[in-house]
Amino acid sequence: MLKIHFTDADLAKVTIAEDADPMWELLMSSYRLRRPEGEPLFGRWRRESRSAVPESSQLVMSAVPPYGYCPDFLTPAGARTIEEGVAAVLETPERTLAADIGELAAQGTRVPPWLRRVADGEPRDLRRLGTALHDYYRRCVAPDWPAIRQVVARDRHRLRSSLDRGGPQLLLSTLHPDITWTPPVLRVRFPVDQDLHLDGRGLRLVPTFFAHGMPTTYKDPSLPPVLVHSISHTHFDSDAEPGPSLAALLGHTRARVLVRIAITRCNTSELAELTGISPATASQHASVLRASGLITSTRSGKAQIHQITPLGLNVIRAG
Repeated sequence: MLKIHFTDADLAKVTIAEDADPMWELLMSSYRLRRPEGEPLFGRWRRESRSAVPESSQLVMSAVPPYGYCPDFLTPAGARTIEEGVAAVLETPERTLAADIGELAAQGTRVPPWLRRVADGEPRDLRRLGTALHDYYRRCVAPDWPAIRQVVARDRHRLRSSLDRGGPQLLLSTLHPDITWTPPVLRVRFPVDQDLHLDGRGLRLVPTFFAHGMPTTYKDPSLPPVLVHSISHTHFDSDAEPGPSLAALLGHTRARVLVRIAITRCNTSELAELTGISPATASQHASVLRASGLITSTRSGKAQIHQITPLGLNVIRAG
């Protein structure tokens, strides 16, 4: 569990990222290449990108484990372009490089020799990493960047609408299925126990296209506080719509409900909004899918959070 502790001053300083963040999208997309979640949404991108990954990008993959801690310096705060982001990585102070890469080793991850040299202050290997980040972004992220920005912009609009209607309290209460707001603490489903005291610095929310599942933040509490979270996808991959066989098996609406849950964990109200049906109809379809073992539903406060099961994913793939 991640616990983010707010003061009144922090609530007044909750902000939303102005655009899709290229460094966080790069990082999260590297997870999508190596992890199975989100197949209905990212399947087409994953298949195309695996064949497009340049050889130099093996440096990126060896610096970023598919699970667990990732060095904080790889996602510098506030980069508006990949050029700004890579420049910030290359300007990381040596003591920060040593601390972040040391934390990677402390977490039990094998640190390759080239990355150990970066920790020791070797500039040539750091420049190699910068080139690899550029190459990976250009081949795997940049071709879809306009669509990524558009989808993230829609989610930013949703967040700003909540902020305008009900202030930070409403925004934090409706931010994400894995987040619970119990003032003055924001509780986030997280793989480890971590406390983040904002101490008047506020919190920057970063909706991220390639994020999937639980939100994340920096390990180092001294960095500018951010909360990076997945978005409510609407359309990116043609696989986001059910195939004809799946629609024939379940009915078109129920098949759409199943695919939508596979794309993102959501509660019943969000499911209704995402699929364009009433909450009562969404609840009915979710009940049938749950009874069939295709989804699970867990209680979070007054809401039920729906999540795809391995059987549900297999049914989608077969359809």
